[in-house]
Amino acid sequence: RASALTAKHRVQVSIEAELPSVRVDATLLAEVLYSLIDNAAKYSPAGSIITITGRRAENDMISISVEDQGCGIPEELRQRVFDKFFRVTSERNQPSGLGMGLAIARGIVEAHGGRIWIESGEHERGVRINLLIPIGDEDSGREVSDHE
Repeated sequence: RASALTAKHRVQVSIEAELPSVRVDATLLAEVLYSLIDNAAKYSPAGSIITITGRRAENDMISISVEDQGCGIPEELRQRVFDKFFRVTSERNQPSGLGMGLAIARGIVEAHGGRIWIESGEHERGVRINLLIPIGDEDSGREVSDHE
């Protein structure tokens, strides 16, 4: 689905083998990832690399990140980009959109008991958006009756 967004970029995906299930709505998490990939493609130059990683983290969490090689986000604005209608723009970079993607992503991640935040990319270049999502229970699909 995101292939049209990333057509002018190189995408590297690194997912740790045999990750456990996560306790999320798969459709909503897919929307979060799509939004992060969309932002990475919009805010980084053609030909640059977008890196997507997934690995097991501490405290029964899964860590997912999307990193680009764009111009980055100043540290003082990193919390504000999660506000509705806020976008980081420059004279050279005026992407389309309403500035709702990261606000919605934060709402979805937090509703699932996770956390989302922004860091500088590798070598202080670009942006890495990280999220943590709780690992699911083996029997999470089983209903518990009042008698158990």
